[in-house]
Parts: sequence; structure tokens; C-alpha cells
Amino acid sequence: MVLSVHEKVKSERLYKAFDLMAAKDLDAAETELHAGLSDAEAQEDKVLAALFYSSLGVLYKIKKEFPKAWKFYEKAEKLLPEDPALKLISARLLIDVFGQFDTAIRRCQKVLEISRSDPPFLHQANVTMGLALLKKGERTKAVSCLVDAMQDDFEGLLSASNIDLKLVEALLRKRSGLEECRAYLEKALRFAESKQEERHVELFRRLIEAFPTEEATDVKIQM
Repeated sequence: MVLSVHEKVKSERLYKAFDLMAAKDLDAAETELHAGLSDAEAQEDKVLAALFYSSLGVLYKIKKEFPKAWKFYEKAEKLLPEDPALKLISARLLIDVFGQFDTAIRRCQKVLEISRSDPPFLHQANVTMGLALLKKGERTKAVSCLVDAMQDDFEGLLSASNIDLKLVEALLRKRSGLEECRAYLEKALRFAESKQEERHVELFRRLIEAFPTEEATDVKIQM
């Protein structure tokens, strides 16, 4: 399965609600989330409905309405209790939007438990967990996640386009795990060559050639 963490999130209401929450307009965000939930339920879109439930849980936690928060988290999990894509989408949103790193890590750990035979989900779960750990300042553990994300030289991924570079970039910005980051890119290059994906072969070659020294690690990886 080809997995892009943000592919399944196609609701303008959801992102509008995130913007309102960031602006601390919580009442307006609540209105958007409930409206979006109604739309998702009308469309019988369980994944999107579960995301709205989860987001409402986050909202009520911010408002310190903890019983409500717990109720919505439970509803999200009951809708799709074993859906790894939902857990990864939620984990990325928890990291990028809400800064709830421990909750994101727990979701990634659950994905690792339920997706042992699905390399794309395992890859994304390790990358996502590494991002959360790095945000928490746990650099050594984040590097370990990067190593796990390239296990078996990416065997089981359908395409080099499935190789996530976000953790590599984040580690390089922190000047951490240089040896592991380089190994990751070298394995990615060999994988792209084995798939005869010339665009990615060129990308990974370029990144390796421009690989930073310890004195210069301000890099931005662009696909």
C-alpha cells in the first residue's frame, strides 16, 4: 500500500479549524469541527469522521473540558480501532499542529504493533515516531527510529517515492545522526536504482553529493 500521511485529509473544514485553534478562536473552531463531523457522517466517511472526533478531543483538552475530550477520543478509536492510516495521520497532526508528542508516539507504537507485515506503515510509523522524539529532545532515540525506518534496505516499499525524508532533514538540522542519515540516503539511492526510478536516483545522488559536514548542517531537502 502506498501511504502518504496527508493524502486522506481532504476536508477544508478540518484545516480551517486548525487555523482557528492556532489563533485561539476555540468557539469558531468548535463550530467548524462539528459541522465537518456532520458532513463526514453524512458521507459515511469513517476515516474523516474519526479525524473530526479526534480533533474535537484535542479542542476540548485545550479548553480543559477533559470529560468531553475523553469522550471524543473514545469515539474516534471506536470508529476505526485498528486503522493504521488514521493513527499515522493523527500522529502527524499531533506533532505538527498540536505539539502533543507523547500521544503521537503512542499512536506510532500501536501502528508498529498492528502492522508488522506492512512495510509502508512500519516505515512511516518509525519516521513519525522519530520526529516526535526529536521534538521532545530525545535525539538518540530519534536516530534509532531512523535506523528502524530503513530496515531491510526499504524492502517492501513499492517505490522510492514512499521513502520519507522528513526525519533525515530534521536530524540534520539538529546536527544529529550524521552517519545514520548518510547511510539512509545511500540505501535510498540503491533502492531507487533497483526500481529504475531515475528521478529519485538523481535526487538521492544530489543529496549525497551535497551531504553536510559537521560544520555545515543547515540543509533543506526538496523533492
